Amino acid sequence: MNILLLDVDGVLVDDRGYRAGVAATINHYSQMMGQGDRAPDAAAIEVFHAHGFTNEWDICPLAIGILITAGLRENSDLALAAASFDDFLSQFRSVTIGPVDYREWIAATDDWSGRPAERAMGALAHVLSALPLSDPTRASLAVAFSKLLGDPYDFASAPVTQMFQEHVLGSAMFEEIYRRRPRFDLRSLLFDEDRAALSASARATLLDLMSRAGVHVCVYTSRPSLPPTDVLDWLGNADRAPVGYSPEAELALRLVDLSDLPLIGMGRMQWLARRVGSKVEYLTKPAPVQALAAILSAISCRESESLEAAYRLVSEGESVPLMSRMIEQPVDLWVVEDATPGLHAAAGAVDLLGKHGVSVRLRALGVSSGGPKAEVLAGPCEVIVPTVNEAIAYIAEHIQPAGP
Repeated sequence: MNILLLDVDGVLVDDRGYRAGVAATINHYSQMMGQGDRAPDAAAIEVFHAHGFTNEWDICPLAIGILITAGLRENSDLALAAASFDDFLSQFRSVTIGPVDYREWIAATDDWSGRPAERAMGALAHVLSALPLSDPTRASLAVAFSKLLGDPYDFASAPVTQMFQEHVLGSAMFEEIYRRRPRFDLRSLLFDEDRAALSASARATLLDLMSRAGVHVCVYTSRPSLPPTDVLDWLGNADRAPVGYSPEAELALRLVDLSDLPLIGMGRMQWLARRVGSKVEYLTKPAPVQALAAILSAISCRESESLEAAYRLVSEGESVPLMSRMIEQPVDLWVVEDATPGLHAAAGAVDLLGKHGVSVRLRALGVSSGGPKAEVLAGPCEVIVPTVNEAIAYIAEHIQPAGP
């Protein structure tokens, strides 16, 4: 049996909209600090990704936190008062922050464990703890950093995430999805900037692999999405999506004409997290729950059942009926990713399945044109290719025939 998990951003889609959203969001706040446009360049973004900061909801707060910390390291006598997040940042207008090497700061997060926001908080707090700051300044910093890095995935309490979402969705869609009044009048960067990375010929090869070779495919992404389609078909049967569920993954699949594929995106994981009483970031890449759900969805096309089964398998060690087809024959699990968190999640899923008698071989393909991200991907991947099109061609050439 062959199962294929496909990532979206940097794989199926050239995610220019998100890259533009990162720049617009960080520049908005750096201008608020009186420091001009200070968003990291494309090379620095690759370094963020190489060190596990692959979600823009993690990248933006870390970059802003770096600017704050660098500013205080250079101006430790700056007195900061307790204020709203925007007013807090405006207090940096009185100082000058020199050039910032984001790569150096990002590398320092490797010394800390946990989710990306926890690693970021640890690295920045370590630098701040050594500075001769006044007690009021430390108190105001604690409040600001709680808003900045306390939980970037809690939309209601994360101002930077809110800003990013308005830029990438556009103000009208932002208001529709989150039922919040927008701050601006913006067009959607996703609509304006995203481009399909999957070629028409590669798409045809993928469909042929599914129909002739029996490959089971699921799209496996950290992009925001709607809840599971088999709970309610929000795209087809509802006038409005449920509050807080942004159909960004669905938009990407529409762009590459693969909307019929099962999808395990962030919205599906949000739905699961609310059902089981967990934080969504504990269930998503690099945690194995999302990868297991994608594997089971690829086989069954039943997203909600696969999500709940994956959670039971991880949390309770409970074998699930959806695994039965995999026990009958060896499985090659192909994963096409441009970052390591999704590969770590897949490796964890393979280990768990192995403990339940499922023979799975992980075949990881990295998508990168070079640089630090390619160096990191080289370890867990059997091959690095420049685009998803070469990845699909490689799978078509090396795939084993489906079992009886």
